[in-house]
Formats: sequence, structure tokens, C-alpha cells
Amino acid sequence: MPSPMLRRSSSSTSGFTLVELMIVVVIIGVLAAVAIPSFTAYVQRSRMAEAFTFLGEIKQRQEAYRAEYGQYASTVTDLASYGDYVPATLPTDGVASTWPENASIPAWVQLGAIPDGATRFQYGVLAGLPGNAPAGYNFPANEFTFVARARGDLDGDGNFVLVEVLSHRSAAWVSEASGWE
Repeated sequence: MPSPMLRRSSSSTSGFTLVELMIVVVIIGVLAAVAIPSFTAYVQRSRMAEAFTFLGEIKQRQEAYRAEYGQYASTVTDLASYGDYVPATLPTDGVASTWPENASIPAWVQLGAIPDGATRFQYGVLAGLPGNAPAGYNFPANEFTFVARARGDLDGDGNFVLVEVLSHRSAAWVSEASGWE
């Protein structure tokens, strides 16, 4: 004979109460509130990797170019004017933009640095001769120099991130506006 404590009444129903369901909803909300910013930061870091990779290739190609021609190559006439940057239209909101055909960008072909596919950044390189280095970078006065820059708007908020590599430094510089740590 079953014990009276283990016996279920036939009138009880199985299921969850409203309070139990609300607790589950709150727990899922807290987990989402923690996970979404972490995922967004992960996506931004992965998008930034493109700039570091391609700028590293540009730096390597610049050194090979200098070994062959005795100076660095420029692809822009001014770092502040983004009209010469490639691609011509700034990719926004992390959407990649394709580069024009090789024939229309001879400076990049001469440098030998063209990305494999579409990019999320605009790129430009400004080189200088000894005594005529790009201003504002404290380049040594008697050396050949270059600044390679990537510019992008990865999240569509209108704030640009700039990533730069310089001929005389091994590290890359990332602007404050990037939100990347």
C-alpha cells in the first residue's frame, strides 16, 4: 500500500507557475544583457583585424619597395584629404566595400599591396623623403618615411576609427574613437 505522502491527488495539475516563468524570463534577460555587449565587442575586434593585417602587409611591401627603388611609395597626396583613399567611398556599419580594378589604382599596383577581397576600411599611404616627412609624427629628419592609414566606421555611428602604422615604429596606433581596447 502506497504511503499517503507519496500519493498525488487526482485534482493536481503539472506545469509551471507564473512566478517560476517570470524568474526564467529574468534570468534569460540578465544573460542576454551580459552576452550581447561581449558579442558586439568580439565582432568589432574581428573587424579591426582586417586593418592590422592589411597595414602589416603594406609595411612589408613598403620595405621591399624601398629596397628596390630607394624610397617609399605614396598612394595619396595628403593624409587629411580622404579623396585619394581606396575604396573611394568609406565603408560604413561594418559592410565591406570592393576595391576598383587594378588598372585604376596604379600606385597600389606599383606598391604591390592589394587586398584579396572587399574591405571594411579605406586605405592610404603617404611617403616622404628625408627632410620632407609627413608633419605631426616626429619622424627623424634624415630618413625616408611613410604613414599608412586605415579609416573605417565599423558600427555605423558616424565615428571613425583610424589605424596607422609608421615607417619608424613597430607598433600600430588606434584612434580613441574605435572603442577597441
